[in-house]
Amino acid sequence: MNRDSVQIFFNGDKNPSEEILKKNRLSKARAKMYQNYYTYLYGLPMKLKDPGAIIHNEVMLDKFKGDEYYVLKVTYDKKVGGDTWYFYFETETYQMRYYQFYHDESKHDGEYILLDGLETINGVKMPKKRSWYMNKDDKYLGTDILSKTN
Repeated sequence: MNRDSVQIFFNGDKNPSEEILKKNRLSKARAKMYQNYYTYLYGLPMKLKDPGAIIHNEVMLDKFKGDEYYVLKVTYDKKVGGDTWYFYFETETYQMRYYQFYHDESKHDGEYILLDGLETINGVKMPKKRSWYMNKDDKYLGTDILSKTN
């Protein structure tokens, strides 16, 4: 992606067939959706100030994998989205350590994302690694690793 221009490459092929695009769910609209999604993720927790974010007043204390965290619940105006998010912060440093979301919390669907390490890009500290898991069964989905290009 370069501004609003989107080019799709597949394993070095600059012009993948419609079959490959469909099989791998590759489209310009999907690329734009993921650009917006990752802009949101890398903008956390500051993005919680965006219009439509509803930060619930109660800060909870919860345990995850043996450690205690402050937990902030965030829902969204229907015009912005319908997911419920929880953000987990260390009780000593207030560093965000992981977050999770549900499309329908009663079904225990959605995912949780563990954050590990920091990378400083243009003076901004961001999570170096994001490891993704399913809420329902802790199934590992994958890891994003942020690295500098120069």
